Amino acid sequence: MALFFGAAAARAATPDLTLTATIEADAPEPFVGEMVILTLKGDYDAFITRERFEGVELANFTWLQLGRDIWSKGRKNGREYTTVERKLALYPQKAGSFTIGPFRHQLTIDDGTGRWTETAVVSNAVTLTVLPKPSTGGGWWLPARNVTVDDRFDMDTAHLADGATATRTVTITAVGQTAAALPPPPKLVAPWLIAFIAPEERTTTLTRDGPIGTVRWQWRLRPSKAEPGNLPAYDIPWFDTRSRQMRDIVLKSARFAYATITAPEGRAARTNLAAWLLPLLLGLSLPLVAALAGRRPLPAGTLGARLRRLLPDREAPAMRLARGRGDLRAYRRHAARRLARHGLSPERALAPLDAALFRRRAGDAAGSAAPVDLGAIDRAVMAALRRQGARTDADTRPAHGGDAAPVYSPSSSR
Repeated sequence: MALFFGAAAARAATPDLTLTATIEADAPEPFVGEMVILTLKGDYDAFITRERFEGVELANFTWLQLGRDIWSKGRKNGREYTTVERKLALYPQKAGSFTIGPFRHQLTIDDGTGRWTETAVVSNAVTLTVLPKPSTGGGWWLPARNVTVDDRFDMDTAHLADGATATRTVTITAVGQTAAALPPPPKLVAPWLIAFIAPEERTTTLTRDGPIGTVRWQWRLRPSKAEPGNLPAYDIPWFDTRSRQMRDIVLKSARFAYATITAPEGRAARTNLAAWLLPLLLGLSLPLVAALAGRRPLPAGTLGARLRRLLPDREAPAMRLARGRGDLRAYRRHAARRLARHGLSPERALAPLDAALFRRRAGDAAGSAAPVDLGAIDRAVMAALRRQGARTDADTRPAHGGDAAPVYSPSSSR
């Protein structure tokens, strides 16, 4: 592509053509992975019609060009010059002493008489000593001129509405690094937490002073139990190339709790169960004393387990009502309580429902729930409850030949 600079006035027989290579770093001997700016500047006392830099090959470095070449005109010693400037960001990949360059700029020059000549302008070479990267906590190495973090929740996680799902968005920006150099997202894992992470977004913005890398992470978080939980803070170390010191950015800790629940779910369930059992046991005590006279009674735990199965489960009608309305959140809440009461893991039995509730569809900005067959999930929950009941019966059934007394219940005392 032709570039036309300068006036059409006749030039000197031998034009002044100079190409200079310079390097700029935040330390005389930068570390591996630290940004180094290479500037190629050409000053040409000539009328240039075409130009191109020969392929830049930099062994032991990764690099990127910082925008397009900048052309300008000026005067020096009373003569008019055309100036071109190209900037590259270099990232050394290993330690050692390296020679960078020389570089070649191919020019087509018009001598003012309509005659074009080809010439190559060669730059100087520069040397650079690179130090090995220092040891860091966790082995992560992020050299940059500045790193900032924006960490926010879309609601107060310490006072969540019942069944609410919080969205956490973390954006990290590093000046002097590309997005590819930023760390991977941390794993937000806790026994009490359901967490789904959206695909991360990485972008690199080019400036004349170097690239600016950005990464954005977003999680949808929901407690799986009524008990409060604390998500610990997460530190990401980085090296400040200007102050030459290690620093940290911190993803803040967060407390998760439901505002309307003041007691742990397990404790509330035991209290409510006791409220059901106590009047029943008092009412049955007199006839049972007579019926059990002279026999060895079952252990209290076994008797209580069998009595619980005879009582109506207060979560069952709530589950049926939620299933009829298609209310996924209400169904999950009641089903989780019922499963936990029978010693089953809600997270395992309700995993398909959790995925539908808390994982956004790809490209769905509104975050609506994915389609789910609530009837199939309910059948699976009921099957798990039946299997658990069968296991409990097997555990409490006396061995063959034993002399354990039978369990007395309304259905067996005839």
